[in-house]
Amino acid sequence: MEEDFKNRINYLKNSKLIIEALFEILNYFELNHSSFTGFVFRDEIDSKGLLLTAEGDEQNGFTIHIPQNILDFDLALVSNLLMHEVIHLYQRSGQNQIKEREEREWQAYTEMIYHTMFPNVPNLTNFYKKQFGEKAISYYNKMSLPLKSKYLIKKTNLEELLQEIYNKEDKMKEETTETITWQDFEKVDIRVGTIISVEDFPKARNPSYILEIDFGELGVKKSSAQITSLYTKEQLIDKQIIAVVNFPKKQIATLMSECLVMGVYGNQKDVILLHPERKVENGSKIG
Repeated sequence: MEEDFKNRINYLKNSKLIIEALFEILNYFELNHSSFTGFVFRDEIDSKGLLLTAEGDEQNGFTIHIPQNILDFDLALVSNLLMHEVIHLYQRSGQNQIKEREEREWQAYTEMIYHTMFPNVPNLTNFYKKQFGEKAISYYNKMSLPLKSKYLIKKTNLEELLQEIYNKEDKMKEETTETITWQDFEKVDIRVGTIISVEDFPKARNPSYILEIDFGELGVKKSSAQITSLYTKEQLIDKQIIAVVNFPKKQIATLMSECLVMGVYGNQKDVILLHPERKVENGSKIG
């Protein structure tokens, strides 16, 4: 997804224009259907869950019922769930309508993984691929024997994909099972600091900034951070971050880095900075 599009959806969300944002998502990913008449808000079932339903018929038109908080969720997930309901519109319209619910759900859930009908819809993370893939298998298991035979090859491919995801998860668990003592943790000095200067770092191998960070009594330390895809220099000034301050100094191109700024890897491997929930004194220790 282009950054301009994501910014546009975020703007509409902040302006409480939820329906308008959803129509833009449909248009952007070419998810329109001639029988679709619009969105209807429904009561939220679970603030942490996300349930969409398609209601209506081909003669009178279909509506997609959505919760008010739909845009609080990941945009790729929302796009795939909208696609899921649009697929149901196709399945319930035209000459080749699909009668069995199990087949309809199987097709919709597998499309969320393979995107053969709507290739422009963004890919899901493995977490959601596993979740929706398992749902697809559950509907396959409820099918009649002729339908099982019809989708056997695709079901086998899906099971192989799920097994790859399971194997990756097992490997990650093995790599993170090593325990440390409290004394080990106390050796890591993690502090809160405020960014006071941001410069481009053209000599770095990957797009980066040079940050100067005020850690209070510890003084000002420099660091290199690969965060140019999500943050402008103006957004970073006066932003409080969390960093490890007792690693040895490290040479990065022409910069001697004095601390490690901490973040979380997002869906596209972009780094999302960690920061305190509210403003605190520079140099405050994490523990």
